[in-house]
Amino acid sequence: MRNLLPVLAVCALAGCGSPQAAAPSSTPAASTPAVSTPAPETPSPTPSPSPTREPTTKVKDCYDGDCLLKLSKPVTIWLNAKKFYYPKFEIVAVKADRITFWVEYPHGGGAEQTLGEGGGSSFSFRDRTPVDVTLVSIRNGRAVLSVSPGKGR
Repeated sequence: MRNLLPVLAVCALAGCGSPQAAAPSSTPAASTPAVSTPAPETPSPTPSPSPTREPTTKVKDCYDGDCLLKLSKPVTIWLNAKKFYYPKFEIVAVKADRITFWVEYPHGGGAEQTLGEGGGSSFSFRDRTPVDVTLVSIRNGRAVLSVSPGKGR
C-alpha cells in the first residue's frame, strides 16, 4: 500500500482517471465534422532591395547612405559620419561571385564581411542610423551593391 500512494498522487496531478476523461461524449465521434484551423500566416521574408534607385558608378552618390552602386574593383565609400558615426567603409575585394568589405572602427579595430549574391549585412554604433549593405547581384566580378539607411533603434 505504501508504494501505491506515490503513484496515485502522480496520477491525480496528471489527471489520470479523471471523471471527465471517462465521461462519454453526447455526440458520436463519427458525426462530429472535422474543423481545420488555417495555419497562421508566416511573415514573408524581407525582400531584397529592389533596384528602384538608379544604379550608379559614382561612389559619392553613397555619401547619404542610400545608393545602388555598380562596381568591379575595390573602392572606398565615404559616409556622412554625423548620421552614421562611421566616416567610410571599404570594398576590399570583388571576386567572380562575392565581395568583401571592411568597416574601420573610429576608436581602433574593425570588422570584415563577405557577401554572396543576395547576402546582406548591417553595421551601426549605438543610437546612430545603421548602414545596411546588400549584394543585389554579381556576375563575373561585376557587382550591384545596395547601400541604405537601416531602421533607427
